[in-house]
Amino acid sequence: MKIYDRQSALELVDNDEDLLSILVDSFLSENKFEKPVLENLIASGKMAEAASYVHATKGAARQLCMEKLKNSGQALEDVLRGKTEGNISELVQQMLTDYEEALFFLRADKN
Repeated sequence: MKIYDRQSALELVDNDEDLLSILVDSFLSENKFEKPVLENLIASGKMAEAASYVHATKGAARQLCMEKLKNSGQALEDVLRGKTEGNISELVQQMLTDYEEALFFLRADKN
């Protein structure tokens, strides 16, 4: 499973390099996925808000064809929304790991 499939992401935006660059820049500068924020929402019992927080990053990952992050985000979101069972702390850690990995690859691609 790919961390970042640049070619597929480019195809999603009709091979518009400028638009892809804007989406990548937006992800790098505006999409903050912070473990303490998510953990505070969960600890406060705000599962719907936590799921929305995860959903935003997962959606951005889907737009940029970052399969690992999209999949870990979906798994966590499903548990937070009560659709499936799972270990929330393990899923949070997996999504955070995938997020950091995605950031690394996006930054490398920008250079």
